[in-house]
Amino acid sequence: MFSFSSFLAAAAVNVVQKDPGIIVKPISIILGFFLNLVFNGVYILTSNNALGFSIIALTVLVRCCMLPLAFKQQKSMIIMQKIQPEIKKIQDKYKEKGNDPELQRKMNMEIQKLYGKHGYNPFSGCLPLIIQLPIFISLYYILQNPYQFINHIHQIYNDLGEVMLSASNFSEVIRNVPGFYDMIPESLRPFDFAQMSNLAKLMNKFSIEQWGYIKANIPAVENMLETKMNVEYFFGISLTEKVGLSFPKVLIPIISGVSTFFSGWLMTKRNSNIDPAMKSQQRIMNTVMPLFMAYITSTIPGGVGIYWITSNIFQICQQLFINYYYDKKMASEEGVSK
Repeated sequence: MFSFSSFLAAAAVNVVQKDPGIIVKPISIILGFFLNLVFNGVYILTSNNALGFSIIALTVLVRCCMLPLAFKQQKSMIIMQKIQPEIKKIQDKYKEKGNDPELQRKMNMEIQKLYGKHGYNPFSGCLPLIIQLPIFISLYYILQNPYQFINHIHQIYNDLGEVMLSASNFSEVIRNVPGFYDMIPESLRPFDFAQMSNLAKLMNKFSIEQWGYIKANIPAVENMLETKMNVEYFFGISLTEKVGLSFPKVLIPIISGVSTFFSGWLMTKRNSNIDPAMKSQQRIMNTVMPLFMAYITSTIPGGVGIYWITSNIFQICQQLFINYYYDKKMASEEGVSK
């Protein structure tokens, strides 16, 4: 299950960089609204690491809202495990009769009847993944443009921009920022130095080295820059920049890969009755997808990685509880039947 979500989330990354689209943009506005509310509450408690704590709180809130779907998904997995031997009997019965399309249709009809008898919906397990995907993409878009969604960050960017624009040597300094012109999108060329909105689009893309150059030549930005970093950094890791592989940012893809592995392992370890070929496929996915997600989270803003890690940790705790709940429930039902 988790591998499907991981693949789609990864495939969506390049799309968001250009335009959020007619589906993602409205979701981004809604998610940004709630992130702003959460951020306001967190900021009252602490300004340091505020964005990181806000993402964690929002992730937990979203996952709590999805708990009913998680229970339904787990119930479907247990039913599938229970009826797997019966499905195999049906498949074996028709396998001996050849690959005639009519026989295949009859086999599928028998399997569908079996699903109906036990109340199993093969698509019920996909809904949590379908819901998570646009959230993942929307958060990616939000963290590329945090000043557009979070009021406090918008104000910080405005204040920082005003300080920079008021400096007499601003134009000269900004033109000589290492790699400056390489990071200007085509839509901003020629770059209008006087437009605050254009400047804001670049602020969360400047690296520490580039900010260091600006600070060395415009010392007045130091206090506002420190305020910006206190909010947008999470224990020394920028949540709006591409993660990369430098320390300590590399901890995000490492923890992302490890948490993805344990999340997937917990979801599939109970499937003891499934077809050997499917079990082998699951084993491969449980190996490949953690590595894949570790790579993906190294190429996106750190805040999305924090979301993914928090979601995985929540999933692990949720799965442990659900396994315990259904094990106890099934044991109770077996005791009653005896």
